[in-house]
Amino acid sequence: MKKVLQTFIIWLLIGLLAVTVTPFVMGQSTSSVSGLGDVAVILDGETLFMLRKPLGGISLENRAKGTSSRLKEFAEDETLSLDDIDIYIGDTEGIGIPVTAVSAGSIPLITITEVDAKAVNKPRSVLVTEYVKIIKDAVTRYREKRSFQNVISGLIFSVVATIILLILLFINQNVFTKIYQKLKFWGTTYIQAVRLGNFELIKANQLDNVIHLIARILQIGIILGLLIIYFPLVLSQFIWTKSLANTFWDYLSITFQSVWQAFTNYLPNLLTIIIVVLIAWFFLRLSQSFFNELRQETFSLPGFYPEWALPTYRLVTSGIFVLAAVIVIPLLPGFNSPAFQGISVFLGLLFSLGSTSVIANVVSGTILIYTRAFRVGDYITIGEISGKVLETTLLVTRLLTATNVVISIPNSEIITTSISNWSFSSKELNLPLIVRTPVYLGYEIPWQQAYHALMKAAVQTDGVSESPTPFVVQESLNEVYVTYQLSVYINWEYFKGKTLKEFEEARSKLHENIRDCCQEAGIRVFAPSYEADPTNYGPAATECD
Repeated sequence: MKKVLQTFIIWLLIGLLAVTVTPFVMGQSTSSVSGLGDVAVILDGETLFMLRKPLGGISLENRAKGTSSRLKEFAEDETLSLDDIDIYIGDTEGIGIPVTAVSAGSIPLITITEVDAKAVNKPRSVLVTEYVKIIKDAVTRYREKRSFQNVISGLIFSVVATIILLILLFINQNVFTKIYQKLKFWGTTYIQAVRLGNFELIKANQLDNVIHLIARILQIGIILGLLIIYFPLVLSQFIWTKSLANTFWDYLSITFQSVWQAFTNYLPNLLTIIIVVLIAWFFLRLSQSFFNELRQETFSLPGFYPEWALPTYRLVTSGIFVLAAVIVIPLLPGFNSPAFQGISVFLGLLFSLGSTSVIANVVSGTILIYTRAFRVGDYITIGEISGKVLETTLLVTRLLTATNVVISIPNSEIITTSISNWSFSSKELNLPLIVRTPVYLGYEIPWQQAYHALMKAAVQTDGVSESPTPFVVQESLNEVYVTYQLSVYINWEYFKGKTLKEFEEARSKLHENIRDCCQEAGIRVFAPSYEADPTNYGPAATECD
């Protein structure tokens, strides 16, 4: 109940603020002049009758204003009763103009001439009788509205209305609390995902959130509706605030009429937007499920590789959004307004000035993806940077180096640089990667002995494939030494799940084994810039397992 009272107080303050501000927002003044030149005599905001002719030197407007003022003075004077109204028939100051004067005590209420009677095509006596009856009825209503009994009735009505409002708010809160509990229970049992065949269009939790949102909007709408009815009803019970209630009702009426008229005029465009959004949403969900299946290789398309699924989905999604925006934006309210056009020009200018490099990277990234230069998980070399591909996006490619440094390279730079992919041949062509290392040996070493030592070193290195077997070639015959090229096949199964650092360590181990086996065989390893034999060369010989 405490929560209901807090909610009621908050909405009460909001409603009072709205009702108080409404008259100033409306800013509408009731004109007492009709389109035919007649001027109304008004008492308490109510038009009693129309005056059509001036009286002597008094203008029509001043005559009506003065009559209204005197009628109000008479209505507020409780010492004067309706029986105190007198009717005098005579002429104006003895000049022969027939008039009928109506007064109450010492207050002259209205003077009616023959001209006034002819203006409405009635005898003067009949017109006077009608005006007197109208004045009596209006004064009676004026006094009754301000009577103590009427104030008490208004207070009683307000208290009853407030109690009813609190009860309705309490019922509303309790009913929707139970509804939310039911929805929470249904969210785990009855509410299921919307599917189209095997494709999941709407997830169950998303549908549950939408239903909760609709229920919340409905609850707030009911509260607002109750307050809109409550405030004008209470305010209309008191004469001092009745004008606020009337103004509030007029404001709501005008607002709803304007909104409804605008809505009906905009309805064709709205229906078009809804249809376009639903179609776009359908194709977005369909493409998401479709490309997820392709990426997970649930099914395949000839010539379409799984790694193309995600970037293709992004491109298709962008195309759907752009196409939908092209159709929907011109149908939005205010599209042709200068403000909307100015913002569009400003955003277009910003995009054209700042998107040159972005577009270049996006185009380059798209080319790299569809040319399959590399994939996530490949070991590649771009220029002088080597590493494992962590992520490929339309803007940048991220590599993890042997020192665990992540390097982001813009795709526009990669597209103009040679790329060495160390993983492609084994993954795509089923050909093992060959790693080559040069060894410089003297002419005095028989090439058979050199081959044996190098092959032995290769076989002892972890990560080197035993089949195909390593091989050695004599790459060049120099002046004082021979360049042997040891080629080993990489066993990618061994390196699967290992880091680039472990790959570099295996390569270093190969070099260690070459030195150990050469020293065991008594083979001197030369440097490319060899000129003369040193007195002592190399470390102490070790046994080669």
